Order: sequence, then C-alpha cells, then structure tokens
Amino acid sequence: MKKLFLLFLFFSVLFGIESKKIQFDGYISKVTFNNKYLIAGLESGDIVVKDFKSLKNIYNIKLPMIEDFMGDKIPMPIYSLDINKNKVLILAGSEESKRELFVFDINTKKLNHIFTSKDTFMKANFIGNKVFFGYLSDEVSLYDLNTNKFLYKIQAGNYVFSTFALNDKKTLAAIGDESGSITIVNTLKGKVVKVIKGFNKDQTLSLDFRKNFILNASSDKRVAIYNIDTESTVVELLAKFLPYGATLSVDTKKFAIQFDEKNDIAVYDVYKTKLFTLKGHSMALNGIKFIDNDTILSYSPAEIIIWRLK
Repeated sequence: MKKLFLLFLFFSVLFGIESKKIQFDGYISKVTFNNKYLIAGLESGDIVVKDFKSLKNIYNIKLPMIEDFMGDKIPMPIYSLDINKNKVLILAGSEESKRELFVFDINTKKLNHIFTSKDTFMKANFIGNKVFFGYLSDEVSLYDLNTNKFLYKIQAGNYVFSTFALNDKKTLAAIGDESGSITIVNTLKGKVVKVIKGFNKDQTLSLDFRKNFILNASSDKRVAIYNIDTESTVVELLAKFLPYGATLSVDTKKFAIQFDEKNDIAVYDVYKTKLFTLKGHSMALNGIKFIDNDTILSYSPAEIIIWRLK
C-alpha cells in the first residue's frame, strides 16, 4: 500500500500536480469543509472532524443508531453535511423514512437535535443562522434556527429534485432536477427568479455556482456553464462518462469534471482547453470542489484527494 501511494505521488508531481490522499475507516458518503476543518460523513454513521492543515482527527461525531424494518440496529444514513464557522449541520435519515436535523458545535463537542420530520429533505445548507432545504418533491424552504420556524416553502420545479448550489453570498440558489433545466431562487425572499434552459437535457448530477455563472453537469454527459444574467451558455462540453462531480474555480476561469470511466478528473479553461488530467481515485466521484483557483478537493466513497495544480 505504501509503495502504491508513493507511486501515486510520483506521477502526480511528474505531471505538475501535488496531491494528498486521505482515507478513512469506512466508505465516505458526504464531505464538507472550510478553512479550518475537513469533515467526512461515513456510511457507518460516524462523522470525522479533521484539522484541515494537519489533517489530524479532532473529533468523531457519533449519531444515534436506528432500527430497520427487521428490528436490527443500523447506522443513520447521512443525506447532507455543511459547516458554518465551528457549527456542523447534519441531515440524516431515521426510521420510517423520516429525517433528523442536528447541529454539532466543534468547540463544545455538543450535538444538538433540532427536529424530526416526515418531509423528504435531501440536502441542507446553512445561510447564516438559517437552513436552506431541498426536497425530493422539487420544493425548497428556509428554516430559522433561532425561532425554530419555517419562513417559507415554495415549489421550485415540477420534477424530482437532484441537488442545489448556493452563490457566494448565499442570496441565490440554483436548483437542479430531472429536467436538466436550472431554477434560480432568491433564498431570502423565497421566490423563483428565473428558469434557465439550454444545453443540459437530462437529470442534473452536479452543480456549482460562482459569481454569475452556474456549472451544470447532467446524466446525458452534457456539461455547461451558464451566465445567469444573459441566460446563455458560455461553455458546452460532452464528457466521456457520467459527470458525477463538477466545479468552477473561484475566479471562474477554470472548471473541472469527472471525465471518464477511470474516475479521472479533467481540468479545463473556459475555452475548453484541457489543462490537467488528475488520476488517483479508485471509485467514481461523489463530489468535487475548487478550494481556490489552484486547489481542488475531490472525494469518492474510498478516499478524499486534495490536488494542488502547478
């Protein structure tokens, strides 16, 4: 294993890329991070909090076990993770297909249970002291953690929800579903601003939202970057494989996608010139994100890899 890892590092440096591979004691289901913490939710129900600089474990969050239909104890499935400063937002599954929302405080090591719901929440992100939800039914809502009340709930689309991405200020959300079109929602007012249709014709697999640009990767292997002001495509690309991960750089001058069945990541400029091919994942990606203009974090069930482009 050590020889394989050294070989992996050798080829990474040889092709102008530095990388760190991080593995866990179990399959990875969800990942979130900020400039201080790297957090991985495992299929075992454990959530591992690491220091992002040293990559040393800080804490292991233990979610309660639940019973399956046979009465056996099983871990909670983790649907979504997010972080705001030292607070970790955890959306997990419960018995009878219910959802459990938790907030974990990294400083106090306290896990707070917020609510149990029958609603089919699929993703949740912090917006300050509020939580923005995406539902399987293609609805979205905003919940106030201070008052413990929902501020609104609206229908974003008429299909099955896939995912959402927030813009940098978290004032707008791009909602992706089975249609391939993108619905833009004002997260503060709870209103649909516009619907963008174009190159993508099938289910959205991955979204990213930077400045006024949205990257949409769909199950028809189509990858597009849309300018939401003009509602036009600035990039159109066909991948060789299902693009399970897609991300825009902070300055929007580069983008990266899972490109082929070998789990390789292709990094392009906005003129569709391939700049790098990142090799190292042993399984299909679950997610990918530019940390800055030259650093990418990607993860599969088997590992997290941090890539430094040179």
